[in-house]
Amino acid sequence: MILYLPALGYDFVRDDHAMIERNPFMRREGWLGKLLISDFWSSSGGSSGLWRPLVILSYWLDGRLAHFAPALFHAVNLLMHAAAAALLAALVVQCRLPRAAALAGGLWFAAMPAHVESVAWIAGRTDVLCAVFFLLALWLDRRARARGRSWPGPWAVASLALSLASKEAAVPFVVVAAVADRVERPDAPPSARLRWLSAYAGITALYAALHARWAGAVSLPAYVDAALRVRRSWSGWTMLPGYVSFLWPWVTHSPDRAAALPGRPFDLAVIAGAALLFGVVFLTATLALRSSRLATPLACFWMPLLPSIGMALTRGYVAYAERLVYLPSAGAAWLLGLLLGPWLAARGDSPPSLRAGPARWIAGSLALVLVVGSAARTARILPDWRNDGTMYRAMARAQPRNAVARVGLAEVLEEQGREAEALEELRAAESLDPRLPEVQVSRAGYHLRRGEWSEVLARSRRALASDSTRAEARLLEATALLRLRRLDQARERLARLKAGDPADPAIESLWGQLLMLEGRFDEALPPLERASRWTPDDPGLAFALGNVCLRLGRADEARAAFERTVTTDSRYYDGWLRLALACHVLGDSAARDAALGRAALLPESRDGRVAELRSRLAKGARGTAGVAP
Repeated sequence: MILYLPALGYDFVRDDHAMIERNPFMRREGWLGKLLISDFWSSSGGSSGLWRPLVILSYWLDGRLAHFAPALFHAVNLLMHAAAAALLAALVVQCRLPRAAALAGGLWFAAMPAHVESVAWIAGRTDVLCAVFFLLALWLDRRARARGRSWPGPWAVASLALSLASKEAAVPFVVVAAVADRVERPDAPPSARLRWLSAYAGITALYAALHARWAGAVSLPAYVDAALRVRRSWSGWTMLPGYVSFLWPWVTHSPDRAAALPGRPFDLAVIAGAALLFGVVFLTATLALRSSRLATPLACFWMPLLPSIGMALTRGYVAYAERLVYLPSAGAAWLLGLLLGPWLAARGDSPPSLRAGPARWIAGSLALVLVVGSAARTARILPDWRNDGTMYRAMARAQPRNAVARVGLAEVLEEQGREAEALEELRAAESLDPRLPEVQVSRAGYHLRRGEWSEVLARSRRALASDSTRAEARLLEATALLRLRRLDQARERLARLKAGDPADPAIESLWGQLLMLEGRFDEALPPLERASRWTPDDPGLAFALGNVCLRLGRADEARAAFERTVTTDSRYYDGWLRLALACHVLGDSAARDAALGRAALLPESRDGRVAELRSRLAKGARGTAGVAP
């Protein structure tokens, strides 16, 4: 807890924005049930092929308790990490090892630099929650067996269910439990072993059925052609050595590390990785058959990695990052405690060969160096997660050829008004990976902020050619078609989007704007009002709502909408002009002149529209029945 206390002041970062901070479905009442039975990313406009209802529920609860300020979200991550470390230490104590060995294993787990991504990043909670309930289930399982019970008991099964509801890495738990049962009850008859594992197998099968029903389909984007898919499949063999390297405190740690793709099937990294994987499987089986207590933590290390390795090998779907080693590292820390146990035991309890004082001092010193070195490294890299800027800079520094890091850094620079630097980063990202959808989506967003609608359309369509499932690209394309007044095409795109997700406020907003541009103001008002209730801080939506209200003679509501527009974005030039117009209709000349004065301060006022509007309104221009001219 002390090591991670600075994270309590950190911001939302990267996926946190779409998943939590700007997710309207997370904030609105009455949507929790739908969120819990949907794809993990569906509320953020995506499809991930993941189902993690416990994580969604925890975000929902944190948001209501903290009004969606990030501090409580970070505090929960810290508390869960502390709980995972405590459970790891409890597992070592459960092996009747010295408390010094349990302390060494627990502290190493608590201090590992590889855990920073999972603990300091709110979106990393999936790994932490999964590990907490996985380790709790394993501790309860072993306790029930030690007490001579005939089955693990309801709490162990419930803990596994919660672990599965947090992340897919818990699926191999039943195999880990089988290894533990073989080690701790080597003479148990097959019927007793089957009875012990049946509850775990049953809950895992139920989870698999619900996952298949409620999670979206996992598909590779279009830019992953046959040749690239094969290379991505080969990379599955290289993952295990990479995960092992993450445990070393002094390796270069980086957010969201990209996997290296081998150039050929018999690349040295592929051969070495395959040999390591098969070697670990063989060693685990051998140790389990010999009832060695090293077998269970070894299985706990590599088996939770199988879902990600298997997806890469069979489908070319690569998920590779330090956060994926969070649960497996518990097995590594457990192994450390087991190996140090005989050395750190009291002299009378140690084997004769280990009773010498220097041996205990050497073992203790090595453990101390590992723990202190890990803690120092963690304290050094923890500030990388302070905000988007520090995170993307750290990623780009550690992985200069990672195009995703360049795209993220460009968006941060754009928000800071450093447009030339942002564009340079986007060019660099495009040169590194021109097929990456994120590059084209970010370029489309860059042009959108400048009203360059033809470029927005071209870039969004290039993104969709690479990945047709990109929700941001589909919305950008529809927005560009609206602004270009290609209304028939915009209607066709939006109709398809509405059919897929009719309640999405972004789609509702664009649909209302389409109706407005078609002159159907009465029909445009309801979807714009619904969308505005979901996303009150969208200046473009508020501007469209204000325009419709003006045309319908609802000047008070129009003024409120335009005030929300310029409050959210003080540089919204047209928002200030329309606010002046609404104030004029209401007879508030002071507010009208103030709005025109603010508009005149913006660079866009060089187009002369401020002076033109001021002249027209000074001549007494006024609409009919309170409608703006």
